[in-house]
Amino acid sequence: MNTASKKKVSRSWYWLLLLLLFPACIVQRIDRTPYQETDYYKETLANLNSGPATVTTGDTLEVGWAKVNITPPAPAPLAGYGKRLGMDYKEVHDTAWVRTFAFDNGQTEAYFVSLDLLIVPMLILQELEKEYPKLGLKPEQVYLSATHSHTSFGGWGRKIGIKLLAGDYEKEIVQQLTQQIVQSIQLARKNLEPTRIGYGSANAASLVNNRLTKSREDRDTELRFLKFERPDGTIAILSFFSAHPTTLPSMQPILSRDYPGVLVDDLEERVEFAAFSAGAVGSHSPVYFQREPFEGAEEVGERLAALLRHELHQVETSFIRTLGYNRVPLLLPEPQWRISKNLRLAPTLFNWLFGKHPAYVTSLQIGDVVLLGAPADYSGEFMDELMYTATQEGLQVIATSFNGGYIGYVTPAEHYNLDKYETRSMSFFGPHSGDYLTEVLQLLLRQHDKTAPALPSAEPK
Repeated sequence: MNTASKKKVSRSWYWLLLLLLFPACIVQRIDRTPYQETDYYKETLANLNSGPATVTTGDTLEVGWAKVNITPPAPAPLAGYGKRLGMDYKEVHDTAWVRTFAFDNGQTEAYFVSLDLLIVPMLILQELEKEYPKLGLKPEQVYLSATHSHTSFGGWGRKIGIKLLAGDYEKEIVQQLTQQIVQSIQLARKNLEPTRIGYGSANAASLVNNRLTKSREDRDTELRFLKFERPDGTIAILSFFSAHPTTLPSMQPILSRDYPGVLVDDLEERVEFAAFSAGAVGSHSPVYFQREPFEGAEEVGERLAALLRHELHQVETSFIRTLGYNRVPLLLPEPQWRISKNLRLAPTLFNWLFGKHPAYVTSLQIGDVVLLGAPADYSGEFMDELMYTATQEGLQVIATSFNGGYIGYVTPAEHYNLDKYETRSMSFFGPHSGDYLTEVLQLLLRQHDKTAPALPSAEPK
């Protein structure tokens, strides 16, 4: 065999070897190691132990609130559905806002921020952390959340995978949104006054469905809310519900807040201020019967508002003095973006598409109510476990999703093998991510002071 022929054979074997090795480079088996045996679990426990919650009992809690318009002028990208491929909206049906509550008991201060967005974008979290020192704040003092509207604006992600869901990156949107959030914090801080606070809930089982299992048992059916009442009778409401705001057509080029906007606007016809945050929305969808655009959103929003108003006058309020918060890094396994029952794409490919972002669990304690923030579409099927832990601790618990990171849908491990969108395409970190995150949230909840009674006196101190 001459030299040229030998080179040809050598090249042939080279390409054959590449073809044989290529699948092994991009496809791997699902890792089903129990999370309790992993290093990431042990590191997260260490983070929890080394970073206990800040809980203070000071003077009577003062509360302030404010909202700032965050709507980019049309055209701008929509966020929420990959099949849009970054489609722009042409008109604005209802304005998007950032709504913020400020809390101060003389010992410390904290803030609750809700954005009329699909999620709290990872780049926004990154930019806000540059701004917090200018406000005299640490990141753990600002509790971030979103309404999860699938028809609000995007433009806030650089990676290819994020652009598919949120449109082309626009630096101006990120810069403006960051400053608008900062402005809302400053305005709420200026509006602080001694305020009575009460917790309430209403059963809204007729308005939520478990779209993953179709079971009527595995649902979070509660519409939860906090009532804020000032001595002059002024009232504000912060509400939470675990159903995806997905009542509007996916390919309609119109910006809207979906049913949370209808709920908030309805309430603000009767009280001074209202805000909404998505609860444990993973696997939960809204139930409605109207099919024309915006009629479904109006149906769900108006019915939720009616339920809340019915309970509102029965909720007693009192002055409280306890305020607490925490933020703990959540360590994660390698990404497991699944392509079949037992196979996943290599983590490097996932990270190339979506990027690597820090994830945290967050908490905010107001009296005996503790809010827990998850960096995910957190399933309402876990609420029973969180409520059981809260009862043991003498607390009320509210879970919210989308706190500035995003690790996909997290659902119970027994659902992992279902051939469903949530468990196949959007379960990014393996079969145990939901159970792992829930245990961490339970441990975070136990950090908070269960001896945090409301002040019986009507007079602030």
